[in-house]
Amino acid sequence: MSSEESNSKQADLEIAYTRLSPSQNPGDKESSHSTIIFLHGGESCHLEFSRVAPFLTDDYEILLVDLPGHSRSKAIPFSFDNAVNALSHLIKTQVKGGKAHIVGLSLGGFVGLQFARRCSELVLSLWCTGCAPFSGYGHWLRSQSRLLSGIIFLAGRLATERIFWASLGVEPIPGLRAEVKNNQTITLLRPVFDELVSVTMENLAEIQGVRIAIIAGGKQDNVEDTVEAGKVLRSKNPECNAFVVKKAIHWWSLQLPEVFAQGVRAWVEGREMPKVYEPLLTALS
Repeated sequence: MSSEESNSKQADLEIAYTRLSPSQNPGDKESSHSTIIFLHGGESCHLEFSRVAPFLTDDYEILLVDLPGHSRSKAIPFSFDNAVNALSHLIKTQVKGGKAHIVGLSLGGFVGLQFARRCSELVLSLWCTGCAPFSGYGHWLRSQSRLLSGIIFLAGRLATERIFWASLGVEPIPGLRAEVKNNQTITLLRPVFDELVSVTMENLAEIQGVRIAIIAGGKQDNVEDTVEAGKVLRSKNPECNAFVVKKAIHWWSLQLPEVFAQGVRAWVEGREMPKVYEPLLTALS
């Protein structure tokens, strides 16, 4: 191996995670419980899914990760390359059977899509929300990574705990606000935005053999972009679909945790989605 090849090859990256295992009943086989890995949004951490996980832990092995650059994984610089590397290493070393269902919100959804594109052999299914590739003004805004990072950094320092939770309209989760504030650094925010705007519909068209649900929170996400993403995904796999939950905000793992978990369970189990998940694609699209 040449020195150039050696330098370009990344070591296996170990991200922090919290494991939630099903309680064992007599006669249960541990291997019968498939694994769901949850990927949080930008600036957030594994605590984001504190209210979702309890609805699933009876039947699934749950891994709540901290993505590179965030909280307990802060020492690893954020990039899609590092996130995919770390997630691949996690599945290969910590998941029985070497495959997992992936759930991602916002940045976590984008990471999930990139992971499905590059490591489809490790993915049982992908359920993602708030992560359609940006178009128009949304793309332009996020491409201003220096300006946007500065605004978020300043706003994060000025917002009190009360203002933070009031802006979301949800009950506080202990410890989450402090983690978000600590993660709101220019060092993290700029590469996050730079990576987000690099995701295109063409990227999605490269995903092969993964059953994907892409969802929009009807109150804050771009439903039109989600429709277009769903069409691209379905063109490569007829089992893919797109949905909108009309009452959901962008960060709806905090707002509607039971509805969130019901959709995850239905998709993982290959059942019909709950009625609150309104399909965005026609049967023939």
